[in-house]
Amino acid sequence: MEYQPGVCNIGPTQRRRRLLLGVVSLLAAVTYVVAAVAVGWPRWTLLLVVFPLYGTAMGYLQHRERFCVGFAGIGVFDVGEGTERIDDPEALAADRRRAVRLNLTSLAAGGLGALAIYGVAVVVAGP
Repeated sequence: MEYQPGVCNIGPTQRRRRLLLGVVSLLAAVTYVVAAVAVGWPRWTLLLVVFPLYGTAMGYLQHRERFCVGFAGIGVFDVGEGTERIDDPEALAADRRRAVRLNLTSLAAGGLGALAIYGVAVVVAGP
């Protein structure tokens, strides 16, 4: 595997870590929703599930896209031979543009998921 600015900045080991982040975040989201419903918290608190759902989307997308948002932010990559610094300003800019897109996509997915959960709660429990 090879580093490609704005395309790929992590290898198999780092990808597995991002997938684990997504799975743990999904479990946290499910646990939160179950707890909120079981305890009878105000319905609006279901919207807070946006945070673990954001983590779920971020972990999955980083795994799928072979791209770490955090690495782009600090200007490094790790495709299997250890963490290396990015010295080329154009490569760094390409990585950071990609990181912004992945962040926005993850935030949108988390927000839509939270709205869907809230909507289901409203329909099931009534106004």
